[in-house]
Amino acid sequence: MVVKVGNRVFRNIDQWQVDYIVKNSHRKLKEVGEEINLNERRVGEILKLLGIKRERHWKLYLPKTKEVEEELKNPYLSHVEIAVKYGVSDACVAKRRKNLGVKVRKKNFDTIIEKQVENILIELDLVFFKQKKIDKWSIDFYLGRKYCIDVHGKWAHSIDKIIERDKRKQVFMKNNKFKYLIVYETELLDLDAVREKIKEFTLGFPC
Repeated sequence: MVVKVGNRVFRNIDQWQVDYIVKNSHRKLKEVGEEINLNERRVGEILKLLGIKRERHWKLYLPKTKEVEEELKNPYLSHVEIAVKYGVSDACVAKRRKNLGVKVRKKNFDTIIEKQVENILIELDLVFFKQKKIDKWSIDFYLGRKYCIDVHGKWAHSIDKIIERDKRKQVFMKNNKFKYLIVYETELLDLDAVREKIKEFTLGFPC
């Protein structure tokens, strides 16, 4: 396939990939590239040729202060509570706690991305149970009649042992005829698209 972008001709790139880059130009180059199997430098090059300007994504870090360290060591504070206070992701808090060797109390705290999906389910007037136990697996949102939704954070679900566990879980869900939907953290950059994805998944529900 040959595609012309600006004054350049690219081989082995499809037009749909260029269209995807344009539509998602506000997002991180690496994320967009991974989703369409292109090097992030090539993604940036295409945007430059098209004259599309974008804002730089600055990575946010937890402050390295005594106050923050004490909060990280407090087992009664959830990842989300700390993340919201300092404007970072709950995954960022989890990584810092892991480096500090801190373990928190096991409670059913929502992650930020789970809360986003919960808000969508409420908007769609869907009834659900949170953290439903099915066999040995935990489901983030169980809607009844074997409809299940899980939310996968980018950092946690990139770990090898978690990836293998996710594969086994999907096999279990399929073999036992559950209707299973995964919402990925990267998708939540476009809440309207996630809302449509869930609407399509629950089309005709309950039946």
